[in-house]
Amino acid sequence: MGLYVSATCAIQYWELNEQLYNAEVQDMETVEGLLYFTPDGRMLLNEEYHSHPDSKLLLDRLMEVLDPNGTVLFRNEKLNGLALGGPPLPQEASVRHFATRMRLADGRTVLAVSHYHPVQGNRVLIRIAYSIEPLRRRLIELLIVLILVLPLALIAAGFAGYRVAGKALNPLAAMADLTDQITATRLNSRVPVENPNDEFGRMARVLNDLLERLEESFQKLQRFTSDVSHELRTPLTSMRSVGEVGLQQRHSDAEYRDIIGSMLEEVGRLTSMIDTLLTIAHADSGSIQLHRTVFPIMELVEESVGVVGVLAEEKKQTISVAGDSDLSVSADRGFLRMAVINLLDNAVKYSPAGSAIHILLEPSREERYVNLAITDEGPGIPIGEVCRVFDRFYRLDEGRTREGGGAGLGLAIAKWSVEAHGGEILLDSTPGTGSTFTIRFPVV
Repeated sequence: MGLYVSATCAIQYWELNEQLYNAEVQDMETVEGLLYFTPDGRMLLNEEYHSHPDSKLLLDRLMEVLDPNGTVLFRNEKLNGLALGGPPLPQEASVRHFATRMRLADGRTVLAVSHYHPVQGNRVLIRIAYSIEPLRRRLIELLIVLILVLPLALIAAGFAGYRVAGKALNPLAAMADLTDQITATRLNSRVPVENPNDEFGRMARVLNDLLERLEESFQKLQRFTSDVSHELRTPLTSMRSVGEVGLQQRHSDAEYRDIIGSMLEEVGRLTSMIDTLLTIAHADSGSIQLHRTVFPIMELVEESVGVVGVLAEEKKQTISVAGDSDLSVSADRGFLRMAVINLLDNAVKYSPAGSAIHILLEPSREERYVNLAITDEGPGIPIGEVCRVFDRFYRLDEGRTREGGGAGLGLAIAKWSVEAHGGEILLDSTPGTGSTFTIRFPVV
């Protein structure tokens, strides 16, 4: 507010000063034609001046005329005998209309304009001055008006701005109200987008994208919770049933051993599942740190085949390994081993007895990646299910997988492990001809 008032007064003062200067220049041109010398050498102002149309503008004029030597030739009554400046200055001769501000002996501050002009063949210096007191009065009046009016103007502008801002922010308020009503059961609600090209439309799109991600994450969490509950209920129910049957009547030592063995088998399955779930939880939270080392990946493949080979021998399956044994990777050996074992275990489970499983290790065409392909001769995966095989707890054959001890988490763990190392898993499967899981991994 103070800055605005100061700037306004400064601009007004500059404009008034320019007007006063221009008025003095015009007055100077008028006076030049009204001065004359008498026969006795005195200088006078033509009496016609008092009836001149511009006389009202010249009432407060202070006027002095000097010869080039500084002798006073004429001085009007408004000066009361006071000098309007001193002897002629060099600047007055070099500038057509020389302007200067001065204080007279009686304390008046004036703006003076001087100009050399010939009068009847004699070169004289004409000085005309106006008091700047009217300018000061105008500025004081303007300042008083601004002080009185500006608060009212600010109130009016504030009210208008409030109305305009309120109208402009109505879409934002509507978005806030709608967002406030969204709960866990209404994550499918979306904010309406009236104009997608303005800022509110962009904000609405961002909110809708956020709600879509939240809805998807919440749905995954609900499915995950439901699947975990289902998976935990099955072995617990089995253990309870076996225990209740064992308590209904007396059994021999061998029968009690079978009952306890069945319960321990379910406990082992529960323990394995809980360990896997803990691994997934740590992976989702980002608390797992990879301890990378450089090693030949063929060694890890052969080690994994040795672990899964026992299961393959029970089904009279053969596992063949081929490829470049010199390819090395930088990875956490334990987690990468887990991924390869899970893929091999999946191939053994779903391949028929007496079939063959092929492992091929080779560099990619651009030689920046190593491709580890595991091909089985199983039933393959339906086209519509390919995108879901890496989901947690997903199984194509519920009963068959349970018999093998699986919980539908192996492929999810394998996918996370590979992607955590900067790689990816690709799946190529045709129903009836088997499946090929390919790990693409950065090569050292």
